[in-house]
Amino acid sequence: MDLELFKTTRDFAIEYGTVLGVIWIATFFTFMSGITGGNILLMMFSMGFMGLTVIFPIYLAWRYKQHLNKAGDRVPFGIAWLFTILMFFYASVITGAGEFLYFQYMDQGKFLDFFMRFLSSPETEAQYQMMGASDFLEKSRVQLQELVNLTPLDITLNLFVNNIFVSLLYSPIVATVAHRKCRMLTVQNMYKTQKNQ
Repeated sequence: MDLELFKTTRDFAIEYGTVLGVIWIATFFTFMSGITGGNILLMMFSMGFMGLTVIFPIYLAWRYKQHLNKAGDRVPFGIAWLFTILMFFYASVITGAGEFLYFQYMDQGKFLDFFMRFLSSPETEAQYQMMGASDFLEKSRVQLQELVNLTPLDITLNLFVNNIFVSLLYSPIVATVAHRKCRMLTVQNMYKTQKNQ
């Protein structure tokens, strides 16, 4: 393995993971503010952020490859995959820190209270009875009551594990994009080199 390529990959993963983590935190805070404050505009804005969190890692993988676009550079799929895994890991750590601060100091139980009020409203009960799912509604209330007993650290760890799991599922797709771009750029470089000779 090329040690210089590994170091470059690690450095870009830290830098881009930080950027991605900031976007995830902005998405999280916007979503939570929209739900707890009942602001429809903020909730719609957070949906746009969520779309960005799906597209942006692909853009970052493309940028990573652009920085390595020199004659003779090759990024094997394994290195591209390592880049995406590290990038998502750093983003998850940064997001976890932001989520912990939110639940520890800002939430004050508003998020779970919102869902408790929603599940207890007469409209929700009537809707579930119409669908014949009253037992499901009761189970949801019991599960929500169990969540009330969780500490901010427990909630954050749960969200962190979810972020890591989803990132591991998504990372091969992002790595494939970076790897394919790499192969296309390598062919273009070879063509330019042959043309100049």
